[in-house]
Amino acid sequence: MRGREMLTRARWAIAATAALLLLVPLRAEGAPEDPAAIPIPQLDTADPGKSVVARVKFSSRTSAIAERVKVSRSRAHTHFGDPPILALGLVDVDGQVIERINTWSPLWTYEEGGEEHVGLRDSGSASFIVPFSPALSTMTVTDVALAEDVLTIDLKPPLREFCLAHPEDSDCMEADLGVTSVAPDAPLFAVLGEPVTVTVASGVANTGPDGPVTAVVRQDLAAGDGLTATAGATVETTLAAGAAATLTREYTVTCTEAGTHTIDFTTSIKPERATVVDPDASDDTRTTRLTVDCAIPVTINIQPGSAENQVNLNGNGVVPVAVLTTTAGEYGNPVAFDATRIEAATLRFGSPAKLLASAGRPEAHGKIHAEKSVEPDEQTVDADKDAVTHYRYDVLQVSDTTACVVGRAAGLTFYGCDHVSVRS
Repeated sequence: MRGREMLTRARWAIAATAALLLLVPLRAEGAPEDPAAIPIPQLDTADPGKSVVARVKFSSRTSAIAERVKVSRSRAHTHFGDPPILALGLVDVDGQVIERINTWSPLWTYEEGGEEHVGLRDSGSASFIVPFSPALSTMTVTDVALAEDVLTIDLKPPLREFCLAHPEDSDCMEADLGVTSVAPDAPLFAVLGEPVTVTVASGVANTGPDGPVTAVVRQDLAAGDGLTATAGATVETTLAAGAAATLTREYTVTCTEAGTHTIDFTTSIKPERATVVDPDASDDTRTTRLTVDCAIPVTINIQPGSAENQVNLNGNGVVPVAVLTTTAGEYGNPVAFDATRIEAATLRFGSPAKLLASAGRPEAHGKIHAEKSVEPDEQTVDADKDAVTHYRYDVLQVSDTTACVVGRAAGLTFYGCDHVSVRS
């Protein structure tokens, strides 16, 4: 007997034996042998088993497309004993392999005439039936002999479609996920070329009715012209029914152009599993716009003519600060600056922390003094007119080693710092 014929007969024998075991009850001693007396077997219509059926069309051993994929409310048949011609890799939403199944290829045929042998068709179609799991994400079809993946099928759409149609199914859940807030926290201003940190707090919630569910939250941004920023990220969080959470992410933002520029921070949420149905998608995404004030770096000279820049907190006077007019590149400043165009009412003086908290001191006289000032070497006086300003120094503390000035000139914010020695 030829090998193929033996295999075929063996399969039929196994199938027939299984059918007899399932459909013909063992006869009890003394029971009648009349077939009409044997009870008709009852189908288990309450079987909760389901399967995923993928109809795949092969144009070659290494090329195939999924024609249709659906969830069937019938249990998948066993692949036990199938040869390793194709391997079906079932992967969950976390990228973990749930199961690997061997199966036949529709391209393999048994050919007769002359010497019997196994042949290969140029093309063919097959339905791959695999067990259902609510965690399924993809199925990869691999040609075992070639060790090459032929096709990866996205199983999430048919699972989602099934649960939308059958919300009562025990493997399906309903959870109304939403983004409740997107709140960026940024410094008052950023200096051109110097990175700052923007922290964004995103509120998310699950209003039920089912839970807990794992949600995939994407925190992203779109930086406008004049800014660069680190990319967004995707995180996961588990939310019970009726629960809320706040997720924070830090972004590094750098100004590349002076002036005000915007960043749109967007947070979106969706269920990790396709079998979790979110009935209301209207609140799944929220965007908040942040305006960043990009300041020009400038050079200042505290107490012109003094290298120590000592400030005595016991005094009751003011400290002079020269804001220098510079050309592009002078003292490393990337942009030319005309200090005589400073808007005196916008000036504030203090430590960096105080200025970023809007707690600096204003110009003591409410005006600037346009005059030539000593440069930072405390000796040179160039031909440019600078802006000499004055501030009460009680805004400083003994622990401060740096004092700064922020203000506006010609419609742009500027910022400069110098060292300081504060004594009580």
